[in-house]
Amino acid sequence: MVYTQKKVYDHNLHFSLDEIPPRVEPRKVLMASPEYFDIIDIKNPHMEKGLGNLNKELAITQWENVRNEYLRLAEKGIIDSVNIISGVPGCEDMVFAANQTFPWRDENGEKLVILSKMRHCSRQKEVPYFEEFFREEGYKINKLVKTSLFEGMGDLIPHYGKMLLYGGYGFRTQKSAYDEIAQLLNVPIIALELVNENFYHLDTCFLPLDEETVLICAEAFSTEGLKTIKKMFREVIAIPVHEAALNFSLNAHIINDQVTGKKVALMQKGGVITFHHLVKKGFEVIELDTSEFIKSGGSVFCMKMMVY
Repeated sequence: MVYTQKKVYDHNLHFSLDEIPPRVEPRKVLMASPEYFDIIDIKNPHMEKGLGNLNKELAITQWENVRNEYLRLAEKGIIDSVNIISGVPGCEDMVFAANQTFPWRDENGEKLVILSKMRHCSRQKEVPYFEEFFREEGYKINKLVKTSLFEGMGDLIPHYGKMLLYGGYGFRTQKSAYDEIAQLLNVPIIALELVNENFYHLDTCFLPLDEETVLICAEAFSTEGLKTIKKMFREVIAIPVHEAALNFSLNAHIINDQVTGKKVALMQKGGVITFHHLVKKGFEVIELDTSEFIKSGGSVFCMKMMVY
């Protein structure tokens, strides 16, 4: 029995990675500007410390430093471009551009995007501004009909170079969302339950490096989820929970460029163990300070979206 497209899997895997078609990785960065970034309520455990404790001036500087690194990578030809959506008053979390959508390119090369259905009302207001961007970029817009909760690439992460997705659920996205998404994208999805509230999105605890290697925080997953991950990756590297939770080291952005062959990782500074493993795997590691954004529950991965 081989894998079936349009299907969601959990621990019952009946296929190997060799059966999955290849996928071209996107090379454009999308960010949202930070002028209205703020922490005004508590949506995750990290925001409890950040509420009333945000240095807005420093946050803007940190965002600009992240953007400037992407501009530098564009100049070197490692990515194609950096696109910016302007922040909007009343959308204080809009800067976390990984959450509002899930962009994709299908087997025929068509660009499409799935719009998120955010759990929190304040974040639902962000989605139309991203929809406008993708519409202007020629994407086919897909709105979920059967799903009530889905938070974009915060919870739905591709296997590097493969037409295969991993979907986190338990805090922000409902598992049943992936049935509808698998049908829309014509791609299999492996569902992974998140069990630790510090890792409320999959992108905080699951970091694929290449086709065979993934960095994870084991404490974020159920026992069955861990078994599933180990079936799909030849090498599963566990990062200690304190480094993943406090330093957001697994919310790094991995660029394993298929065009130039360059390998770059952008990550929050201070994740010593994660840094070591990335260097060992041949990545140029760019350490950045995103401390003001970590107070809100996100770091580099959350602050950008890769688009086609």
